[in-house]
Amino acid sequence: MKRALLIIAFVCTLLSCATKKEIVPPVKHTDVDFREYFTGNTMRFDFHHAGNNKEEMYFFDRIIREGVWAGSEVSLINPFDYGEQMFRIINNATGNVIYKNNYCTLFNEWQTTPEATTTERSFPESVVFPEPKENFTIEFYARNKSNKLWEKKYVQTIDVESHNIVPGKMPYEKYDIHIGGNIANSLDIVLLPDGFTENEKEKFIKACNMWRDALFKYAPFTQNRHRINIRAVWAPSKEKGIDKPGIGKWVDNLLGTRFYTFDSERYQMTEEFQKVRDVASCAPYESIFILTNTDKYGGGGIYNFYGLGSAGNTGYTGEVYVHEFGHSLMGLGDEYIEKGNTVSALYPEGYEPWEANLTRFVNFNGKWEKQIAETTPIPTPYVAGSSEKEWVIGAYEGGGYLEKGIFRGWPECMMKALTEFCPICQEAINRYLDYICR
Repeated sequence: MKRALLIIAFVCTLLSCATKKEIVPPVKHTDVDFREYFTGNTMRFDFHHAGNNKEEMYFFDRIIREGVWAGSEVSLINPFDYGEQMFRIINNATGNVIYKNNYCTLFNEWQTTPEATTTERSFPESVVFPEPKENFTIEFYARNKSNKLWEKKYVQTIDVESHNIVPGKMPYEKYDIHIGGNIANSLDIVLLPDGFTENEKEKFIKACNMWRDALFKYAPFTQNRHRINIRAVWAPSKEKGIDKPGIGKWVDNLLGTRFYTFDSERYQMTEEFQKVRDVASCAPYESIFILTNTDKYGGGGIYNFYGLGSAGNTGYTGEVYVHEFGHSLMGLGDEYIEKGNTVSALYPEGYEPWEANLTRFVNFNGKWEKQIAETTPIPTPYVAGSSEKEWVIGAYEGGGYLEKGIFRGWPECMMKALTEFCPICQEAINRYLDYICR
Protein backbone atom coordinates (compact mmCIF):
# COMPACT_ATOMS: atom_id res chain seq x y z
CA MET A 1 0.00 0.00 0.00
CA LYS A 2 1.14 3.54 -0.61
CA ARG A 3 2.71 5.23 2.25
CA ALA A 4 3.53 8.47 2.84
CA LEU A 5 6.14 10.29 1.80
CA LEU A 6 3.45 12.26 6.28
CA ILE A 7 -6.59 23.90 17.39
CA ILE A 8 -6.51 24.59 20.52
CA ALA A 9 -4.56 27.63 21.68
CA PHE A 10 -4.30 28.93 25.19
CA VAL A 11 -2.34 31.78 26.70
CA CYS A 12 0.33 30.58 29.07
CA THR A 13 4.01 30.96 29.87
CA LEU A 14 4.86 28.03 27.60
CA LEU A 15 5.09 29.55 24.24
CA SER A 16 6.83 31.97 22.02
CA CYS A 17 6.38 31.21 18.29
CA ALA A 18 7.91 32.23 15.02
CA THR A 19 7.39 31.25 11.42
CA LYS A 20 10.40 32.79 9.70
CA LYS A 21 11.60 30.57 6.87
CA GLU A 22 15.19 29.48 7.42
CA ILE A 23 17.28 26.62 6.10
CA VAL A 24 18.23 24.17 8.86
CA PRO A 25 21.65 24.89 10.42
CA PRO A 26 23.98 21.94 11.03
CA VAL A 27 24.18 20.26 14.44
CA LYS A 28 27.52 21.17 16.01
CA HIS A 29 27.52 18.63 18.85
CA THR A 30 26.25 15.14 18.03
CA ASP A 31 27.45 13.47 21.26
CA VAL A 32 24.81 14.35 23.86
CA ASP A 33 25.08 13.32 27.52
CA PHE A 34 21.63 11.89 28.22
CA ARG A 35 21.89 12.13 32.01
CA GLU A 36 22.98 15.76 31.85
CA TYR A 37 20.04 16.96 29.75
CA PHE A 38 17.12 14.55 30.27
CA THR A 39 14.99 13.21 33.15
CA GLY A 40 14.58 9.68 31.75
CA ASN A 41 10.88 10.14 31.00
CA THR A 42 9.01 11.02 27.81
CA MET A 43 7.59 14.37 26.75
CA ARG A 44 4.97 14.75 24.02
CA PHE A 45 4.19 17.84 21.94
CA ASP A 46 0.71 17.86 20.33
CA PHE A 47 -0.11 20.27 17.53
CA HIS A 48 -2.20 20.69 14.41
CA HIS A 49 -0.65 20.61 10.95
CA ALA A 50 -2.66 22.64 8.45
CA GLY A 51 -2.51 24.08 4.96
CA ASN A 52 -3.00 23.18 1.32
CA ASN A 53 -0.90 21.72 -1.50
CA LYS A 54 1.61 24.59 -1.34
CA GLU A 55 1.59 25.91 2.23
CA GLU A 56 1.75 24.38 5.69
CA MET A 57 1.30 25.83 9.17
CA TYR A 58 1.63 24.52 12.73
CA PHE A 59 -0.72 25.31 15.63
CA PHE A 60 0.16 24.39 19.20
CA ASP A 61 -2.25 22.17 21.14
CA ARG A 62 -0.70 20.83 24.37
CA ILE A 63 2.37 19.34 26.05
CA ILE A 64 2.16 16.09 28.00
CA ARG A 65 4.49 14.30 30.41
CA GLU A 66 4.36 10.56 29.78
CA GLY A 67 6.11 7.42 31.04
CA VAL A 68 9.66 6.16 30.79
CA TRP A 69 11.67 7.06 27.68
CA ALA A 70 11.89 3.95 25.48
CA GLY A 71 14.44 5.23 23.00
CA SER A 72 18.22 5.10 23.01
CA GLU A 73 20.13 7.16 25.53
CA VAL A 74 23.00 7.43 23.05
CA SER A 75 21.44 7.88 19.60
CA LEU A 76 19.78 11.24 20.13
CA ILE A 77 20.64 13.04 16.87
CA ASN A 78 19.11 11.16 13.93
CA PRO A 79 21.83 11.10 11.21
CA PHE A 80 19.58 9.79 8.43
CA ASP A 81 18.20 12.40 6.05
CA TYR A 82 14.87 10.60 5.75
CA GLY A 83 11.33 11.94 5.81
CA GLU A 84 9.43 15.09 4.92
CA GLN A 85 9.42 16.58 8.44
CA MET A 86 12.05 17.06 11.10
CA PHE A 87 12.15 18.53 14.60
CA ARG A 88 14.94 19.54 16.98
CA ILE A 89 15.13 20.14 20.73
CA ILE A 90 17.53 22.89 21.77
CA ASN A 91 18.77 23.48 25.31
CA ASN A 92 18.15 27.18 25.98
CA ALA A 93 21.09 27.59 28.36
CA THR A 94 23.74 26.28 25.96
CA GLY A 95 22.08 26.66 22.55
CA ASN A 96 23.03 23.06 21.76
CA VAL A 97 20.77 20.71 19.83
CA ILE A 98 20.17 17.86 22.29
CA TYR A 99 17.68 15.81 20.26
CA LYS A 100 16.70 15.54 16.58
CA ASN A 101 14.39 13.20 14.73
CA ASN A 102 12.80 12.90 11.29
CA TYR A 103 9.37 11.65 10.26
CA CYS A 104 6.54 11.83 7.72
CA THR A 105 2.85 12.52 8.22
CA LEU A 106 -0.55 11.87 6.68
CA PHE A 107 -0.76 15.60 6.02
CA ASN A 108 2.30 15.38 3.77
CA GLU A 109 0.61 12.78 1.65
CA TRP A 110 -2.69 14.67 1.60
CA GLN A 111 -0.81 17.62 0.08
CA THR A 112 -0.29 15.52 -3.08
CA THR A 113 -4.05 14.86 -3.56
CA PRO A 114 -6.42 16.82 -5.82
CA GLU A 115 -8.38 17.95 -2.75
CA ALA A 116 -5.36 19.88 -1.48
CA THR A 117 -5.38 22.10 -4.57
CA THR A 118 -8.80 23.55 -3.68
CA THR A 119 -9.17 22.98 0.08
CA GLU A 120 -7.35 23.81 3.29
CA ARG A 121 -7.33 21.16 6.02
CA SER A 122 -5.94 20.50 9.48
CA PHE A 123 -4.56 17.19 10.79
CA PRO A 124 -3.79 16.48 14.47
CA GLU A 125 -0.16 15.48 14.95
CA SER A 126 2.29 14.79 17.75
CA VAL A 127 5.97 14.15 18.39
CA VAL A 128 7.68 12.54 21.39
CA PHE A 129 11.18 13.04 22.78
CA PRO A 130 13.06 12.51 26.06
CA GLU A 131 11.89 15.02 28.67
CA PRO A 132 14.47 17.80 29.11
CA LYS A 133 15.52 18.87 32.61
CA GLU A 134 15.85 22.53 31.63
CA ASN A 135 13.88 25.03 29.54
CA PHE A 136 14.16 24.27 25.85
CA THR A 137 13.09 25.28 22.36
CA ILE A 138 11.44 22.99 19.82
CA GLU A 139 11.93 23.72 16.11
CA PHE A 140 9.98 22.15 13.26
CA TYR A 141 11.31 21.88 9.70
CA ALA A 142 9.75 20.70 6.45
CA ARG A 143 11.23 20.06 3.02
CA ASN A 144 10.85 23.02 0.70
CA LYS A 145 8.46 22.13 -2.14
CA SER A 146 10.77 23.65 -4.77
CA ASN A 147 14.26 22.46 -3.82
CA LYS A 148 13.64 19.75 -1.16
CA LEU A 149 15.94 21.51 1.32
CA TRP A 150 14.94 21.71 4.98
CA GLU A 151 13.11 24.91 5.84
CA LYS A 152 12.22 26.12 9.34
CA LYS A 153 8.45 26.33 9.83
CA TYR A 154 7.72 26.74 13.53
CA VAL A 155 9.51 27.53 16.78
CA GLN A 156 8.30 27.39 20.39
CA THR A 157 10.04 27.82 23.72
CA ILE A 158 9.03 25.62 26.65
CA ASP A 159 9.18 26.30 30.38
CA VAL A 160 9.62 22.88 31.99
CA GLU A 161 8.11 24.17 35.26
CA SER A 162 4.89 25.38 33.62
CA HIS A 163 1.69 24.24 35.34
CA ASN A 164 0.10 23.91 31.89
CA ILE A 165 2.07 20.76 31.07
CA VAL A 166 -0.46 17.92 31.21
CA PRO A 167 0.24 14.68 33.11
CA GLY A 168 -0.17 11.59 30.96
CA LYS A 169 -2.79 8.96 31.71
CA MET A 170 -2.36 5.23 31.14
CA PRO A 171 -5.79 3.60 31.60
CA TYR A 172 -5.27 0.49 29.46
CA GLU A 173 -3.64 -2.90 30.06
CA LYS A 174 -0.38 -3.79 28.38
CA TYR A 175 0.99 -7.24 27.49
CA ASP A 176 4.45 -8.50 26.60
CA ILE A 177 4.44 -10.22 23.20
CA HIS A 178 8.22 -10.57 22.84
CA ILE A 179 10.98 -9.12 25.01
CA GLY A 180 14.45 -9.33 23.51
CA GLY A 181 16.40 -6.80 25.60
CA ASN A 182 16.30 -3.70 27.78
CA ILE A 183 14.40 -0.73 26.43
CA ALA A 184 17.43 1.57 26.10
CA ASN A 185 19.21 -0.80 23.70
CA SER A 186 16.25 -2.29 21.82
CA LEU A 187 13.67 -1.31 19.25
CA ASP A 188 10.44 -1.05 21.24
CA ILE A 189 7.28 -1.71 19.22
CA VAL A 190 3.75 -1.27 20.52
CA LEU A 191 0.76 -3.00 18.89
CA LEU A 192 -2.64 -1.30 19.22
CA PRO A 193 -6.13 -2.65 18.44
CA ASP A 194 -8.89 -0.90 16.57
CA GLY A 195 -12.37 -2.24 16.01
CA PHE A 196 -11.99 -5.02 18.59
CA THR A 197 -14.87 -5.01 21.10
CA GLU A 198 -14.71 -5.80 24.82
CA ASN A 199 -15.15 -9.57 24.36
CA GLU A 200 -12.44 -9.86 21.64
CA LYS A 201 -9.28 -9.49 23.72
CA GLU A 202 -8.19 -13.04 23.01
CA LYS A 203 -8.63 -12.46 19.28
CA PHE A 204 -6.46 -9.34 19.47
CA ILE A 205 -3.68 -11.06 21.43
CA LYS A 206 -3.71 -13.87 18.88
CA ALA A 207 -3.30 -11.28 16.11
CA CYS A 208 -0.36 -9.76 18.03
CA ASN A 209 1.34 -13.14 18.21
CA MET A 210 0.82 -13.55 14.47
CA TRP A 211 2.35 -10.10 13.89
CA ARG A 212 5.40 -11.13 15.94
CA ASP A 213 5.78 -14.43 14.08
CA ALA A 214 5.44 -12.69 10.71
CA LEU A 215 8.11 -10.10 11.55
CA PHE A 216 10.64 -12.66 12.77
CA LYS A 217 10.07 -14.83 9.71
CA TYR A 218 11.99 -12.36 7.55
CA ALA A 219 15.62 -11.30 7.57
CA PRO A 220 17.06 -9.14 8.97
CA PHE A 221 14.47 -9.15 11.78
CA THR A 222 15.04 -12.88 12.32
CA GLN A 223 18.64 -12.24 13.33
CA ASN A 224 17.68 -9.26 15.49
CA ARG A 225 15.13 -10.87 17.81
CA HIS A 226 17.45 -10.21 20.75
CA ARG A 227 17.18 -6.44 20.34
CA ILE A 228 13.49 -6.07 19.54
CA ASN A 229 10.71 -5.74 22.13
CA ILE A 230 7.04 -6.08 21.18
CA ARG A 231 4.26 -5.07 23.56
CA ALA A 232 0.51 -4.82 23.09
CA VAL A 233 -2.03 -2.43 24.62
CA TRP A 234 -5.57 -3.72 25.02
CA ALA A 235 -8.01 -0.86 24.32
CA PRO A 236 -11.45 -2.06 23.14
CA SER A 237 -13.78 -0.21 20.76
CA LYS A 238 -17.51 0.29 21.26
CA GLU A 239 -18.30 -1.28 17.90
CA LYS A 240 -16.65 -4.02 15.83
CA GLY A 241 -14.76 -3.34 12.63
CA ILE A 242 -13.54 -0.19 10.92
CA ASP A 243 -15.02 2.44 8.62
CA LYS A 244 -15.58 1.69 4.92
CA PRO A 245 -16.85 5.02 3.56
CA GLY A 246 -17.00 3.77 -0.03
CA ILE A 247 -19.87 1.43 0.87
CA GLY A 248 -21.42 3.66 3.50
CA LYS A 249 -20.25 1.69 6.56
CA TRP A 250 -19.33 3.74 9.63
CA VAL A 251 -18.53 2.30 13.06
CA ASP A 252 -17.65 3.70 16.49
CA ASN A 253 -14.08 2.41 16.70
CA LEU A 254 -11.60 3.82 19.20
CA LEU A 255 -8.80 5.00 16.90
CA GLY A 256 -10.87 6.07 13.90
CA THR A 257 -9.19 3.80 11.35
CA ARG A 258 -10.82 3.62 7.93
CA PHE A 259 -10.44 2.34 4.39
CA TYR A 260 -10.74 4.64 1.35
CA THR A 261 -8.09 7.03 2.70
CA PHE A 262 -7.77 9.75 0.07
CA ASP A 263 -10.31 7.74 -1.97
CA SER A 264 -7.93 4.79 -2.33
CA GLU A 265 -10.11 1.79 -1.42
CA ARG A 266 -7.53 -0.39 0.33
CA TYR A 267 -5.48 2.40 1.84
CA GLN A 268 -6.25 2.06 5.53
CA MET A 269 -5.23 4.85 7.96
CA THR A 270 -6.55 7.13 10.69
CA GLU A 271 -6.67 10.91 10.99
CA GLU A 272 -6.87 10.75 14.81
CA PHE A 273 -3.17 10.45 15.55
CA GLN A 274 -3.24 12.12 18.96
CA LYS A 275 -5.72 9.48 20.13
CA VAL A 276 -3.30 6.85 18.82
CA ARG A 277 -0.55 8.43 20.95
CA ASP A 278 -2.86 8.38 24.00
CA VAL A 279 -3.31 4.63 23.76
CA ALA A 280 0.31 3.90 22.79
CA SER A 281 1.57 5.75 25.88
CA CYS A 282 0.36 2.87 28.06
CA ALA A 283 3.54 0.98 27.08
CA PRO A 284 7.12 2.08 26.42
CA TYR A 285 7.47 2.41 22.64
CA GLU A 286 9.37 3.88 19.73
CA SER A 287 7.32 2.42 16.90
CA ILE A 288 3.51 2.09 16.61
CA PHE A 289 1.57 -0.50 14.62
CA ILE A 290 -2.24 -0.71 14.61
CA LEU A 291 -4.05 -4.02 14.05
CA THR A 292 -7.58 -3.56 12.70
CA ASN A 293 -10.43 -6.00 13.17
CA THR A 294 -11.33 -6.64 9.53
CA ASP A 295 -10.93 -9.35 6.89
CA LYS A 296 -10.61 -6.76 4.12
CA TYR A 297 -7.12 -6.64 2.61
CA GLY A 298 -5.35 -3.34 3.18
CA GLY A 299 -3.03 -1.27 5.31
CA GLY A 300 -0.62 1.63 5.35
CA GLY A 301 2.64 2.83 6.81
CA ILE A 302 4.22 6.25 7.36
CA TYR A 303 7.85 6.74 8.40
CA ASN A 304 8.26 7.35 12.15
CA PHE A 305 4.49 7.91 12.41
CA TYR A 306 2.71 4.55 12.51
CA GLY A 307 1.95 1.41 10.53
CA LEU A 308 -1.40 -0.30 10.13
CA GLY A 309 -2.73 -3.61 8.79
CA SER A 310 -5.81 -5.80 8.77
CA ALA A 311 -5.77 -8.47 11.48
CA GLY A 312 -8.29 -10.75 9.79
CA ASN A 313 -7.84 -13.49 7.23
CA THR A 314 -6.89 -11.52 4.12
CA GLY A 315 -4.67 -14.14 2.49
CA TYR A 316 -1.54 -11.97 2.91
CA THR A 317 -1.95 -10.75 6.47
CA GLY A 318 1.59 -11.46 7.68
CA GLU A 319 3.27 -10.17 4.54
CA VAL A 320 1.27 -6.92 4.65
CA TYR A 321 2.24 -6.44 8.30
CA VAL A 322 5.93 -6.68 7.45
CA HIS A 323 5.67 -4.59 4.27
CA GLU A 324 3.94 -1.75 6.11
CA PHE A 325 6.40 -2.01 8.97
CA GLY A 326 9.19 -1.44 6.42
CA HIS A 327 7.51 1.89 5.66
CA SER A 328 6.84 2.92 9.24
CA LEU A 329 10.14 1.84 10.79
CA MET A 330 12.58 3.52 8.44
CA GLY A 331 10.69 4.86 5.44
CA LEU A 332 11.47 2.20 2.85
CA GLY A 333 9.79 3.18 -0.41
CA ASP A 334 7.36 1.08 -2.40
CA GLU A 335 9.18 -0.59 -5.27
CA TYR A 336 6.17 -1.70 -7.28
CA ILE A 337 5.08 -0.15 -10.55
CA GLU A 338 1.75 1.23 -11.73
CA LYS A 339 1.56 0.51 -15.44
CA GLY A 340 1.41 3.65 -17.53
CA ASN A 341 2.31 5.93 -14.60
CA THR A 342 4.93 8.47 -15.65
CA VAL A 343 4.41 11.29 -13.11
CA SER A 344 4.48 11.17 -9.31
CA ALA A 345 4.10 14.01 -6.85
CA LEU A 346 5.95 11.88 -4.33
CA TYR A 347 9.00 11.39 -6.58
CA PRO A 348 9.30 14.44 -8.86
CA GLU A 349 11.79 14.30 -11.69
CA GLY A 350 15.11 15.95 -10.93
CA TYR A 351 15.11 15.17 -7.19
CA GLU A 352 16.68 12.24 -5.39
CA PRO A 353 14.23 10.20 -3.27
CA TRP A 354 15.25 10.24 0.39
CA GLU A 355 14.21 6.58 0.70
CA ALA A 356 17.20 4.23 1.08
CA ASN A 357 15.96 1.74 -1.55
CA LEU A 358 15.10 4.06 -4.46
CA THR A 359 17.18 6.37 -6.64
CA ARG A 360 16.89 8.77 -9.57
CA PHE A 361 20.71 9.06 -9.71
CA VAL A 362 20.51 12.73 -8.72
CA ASN A 363 22.46 11.98 -5.54
CA PHE A 364 23.15 8.26 -5.35
CA ASN A 365 26.01 8.59 -2.84
CA GLY A 366 25.48 6.74 0.41
CA LYS A 367 22.90 4.30 -0.92
CA TRP A 368 23.96 1.04 -2.59
CA GLU A 369 26.31 2.40 -5.27
CA LYS A 370 29.36 0.69 -3.74
CA GLN A 371 27.67 -2.71 -3.94
CA ILE A 372 27.29 -2.57 -7.72
CA ALA A 373 30.07 -4.41 -9.57
CA GLU A 374 31.96 -2.49 -12.23
CA THR A 375 30.85 -5.04 -14.81
CA THR A 376 27.12 -4.60 -14.03
CA PRO A 377 25.36 -2.49 -16.67
CA ILE A 378 23.34 0.55 -15.59
CA PRO A 379 20.38 0.41 -16.01
CA THR A 380 20.50 -3.28 -15.14
CA PRO A 381 18.38 -5.51 -17.39
CA TYR A 382 16.08 -8.08 -15.82
CA VAL A 383 15.95 -11.38 -17.67
CA ALA A 384 12.44 -12.81 -17.54
CA GLY A 385 12.39 -16.28 -16.02
CA SER A 386 15.79 -15.90 -14.36
CA SER A 387 16.29 -17.22 -10.82
CA GLU A 388 17.45 -15.36 -7.74
CA LYS A 389 20.82 -17.14 -7.97
CA GLU A 390 21.39 -15.31 -11.26
CA TRP A 391 20.46 -11.85 -10.00
CA VAL A 392 23.02 -9.18 -9.14
CA ILE A 393 22.80 -5.91 -7.26
CA GLY A 394 22.29 -3.18 -9.81
CA ALA A 395 19.80 -0.50 -10.84
CA TYR A 396 16.56 -2.00 -12.16
CA GLU A 397 14.22 0.56 -13.70
CA GLY A 398 10.81 0.98 -12.12
CA GLY A 399 9.68 1.70 -8.57
CA GLY A 400 7.91 4.29 -6.49
CA TYR A 401 4.80 3.59 -8.66
CA LEU A 402 6.70 4.76 -11.80
CA GLU A 403 7.72 2.71 -14.83
CA LYS A 404 10.59 4.95 -15.92
CA GLY A 405 13.22 7.22 -14.44
CA ILE A 406 13.45 5.69 -10.98
CA PHE A 407 15.49 2.63 -9.98
CA ARG A 408 15.66 -0.10 -7.33
CA GLY A 409 18.63 -2.35 -6.46
CA TRP A 410 17.14 -5.85 -6.84
CA PRO A 411 14.49 -7.41 -9.11
CA GLU A 412 12.08 -8.45 -6.31
CA CYS A 413 11.59 -7.44 -2.68
CA MET A 414 9.15 -7.28 0.22
CA MET A 415 8.63 -3.66 -0.79
CA LYS A 416 7.62 -4.74 -4.29
CA ALA A 417 6.03 -8.18 -4.23
CA LEU A 418 5.56 -9.22 -0.56
CA THR A 419 8.52 -11.59 -0.67
CA GLU A 420 11.86 -11.55 1.17
CA PHE A 421 13.53 -8.19 1.80
CA CYS A 422 16.12 -7.61 -0.91
CA PRO A 423 19.84 -7.15 -0.01
CA ILE A 424 19.49 -3.36 -0.31
CA CYS A 425 16.60 -3.15 2.14
CA GLN A 426 18.19 -5.64 4.53
CA GLU A 427 21.35 -3.58 4.77
CA ALA A 428 19.35 -0.37 5.25
CA ILE A 429 17.27 -1.96 8.04
CA ASN A 430 20.36 -3.30 9.77
CA ARG A 431 21.98 0.12 9.59
CA TYR A 432 18.89 1.71 11.13
CA LEU A 433 18.64 -0.91 13.88
CA ASP A 434 22.30 -0.40 14.71
CA TYR A 435 21.54 3.28 15.24
CA ILE A 436 18.36 2.77 17.30
CA CYS A 437 19.78 0.03 19.52
CA ARG A 438 23.03 1.70 20.56
